[in-house]
Amino acid sequence: MPPGCLLGIETSGRVGSVALAVDGVVAARRFLAERFAHASGLIPAVQAVLEEAGASRDDIEGVATGAGPGSFTGIRVAGVAAKGLASGLRVPLYATSSLRAAAFAVEALGLEKRADVLPPELLEQGEALPRPLQGNEREIRYVLFDARGGRVYGAGYDVGTDGPVEAVAPHGGTIVDAINRRLPLGTVFMGDGAAAHAQLLRAAGYDVAPSPAGVPLACAVLLCCSWTPVDVSSWEPDYLREWRPG
Repeated sequence: MPPGCLLGIETSGRVGSVALAVDGVVAARRFLAERFAHASGLIPAVQAVLEEAGASRDDIEGVATGAGPGSFTGIRVAGVAAKGLASGLRVPLYATSSLRAAAFAVEALGLEKRADVLPPELLEQGEALPRPLQGNEREIRYVLFDARGGRVYGAGYDVGTDGPVEAVAPHGGTIVDAINRRLPLGTVFMGDGAAAHAQLLRAAGYDVAPSPAGVPLACAVLLCCSWTPVDVSSWEPDYLREWRPG
């Protein structure tokens, strides 16, 4: 992560979030738990993380956003806000896959995070918090987002404490398509798409990690970004498929 003050935005899923990193360390986070209020809550959340970190908008040196896939409306909210802030502040805009960020959510939250400091919408009732990787541990993770109508968005990552390495590129399809990729046993599925099809995945011999594993978060966007600037005027989120209502 470059030095300086960097803002992260992610609203592709049910729970949106904003995070601020200062000199490579995530200094503040805010969650947007009201599913249909991401647009109205985003700018107040940006102001809140700036105030918590003792910074102002003029201190922001770059904006990183989750690029999707996910909720069409949610992706648009983050994309428009990120482009507007980057353009208005005259700072670089960065983007990374929301699936990639979701693969690193538990590590991005950090070991100090407990159930009582996370919004209930991030937690699976009755489930223990997933354990972050430590030391030289690695894990193959397959993130699935629910695309409705029996379809999913998915991607696979070889994840270590230094971040995720793409193993299967982001794609659309069905849960059967994902299972038929014949992933190695020990692969851990996560995300709301995996939760929706947990019984089928477990029958196929795979583990399904509970939320917040597989949730795209702004702090993970900051930790997973490649930090290659995109063109603010022409960049668009990655929807993976043409959006249709319903």
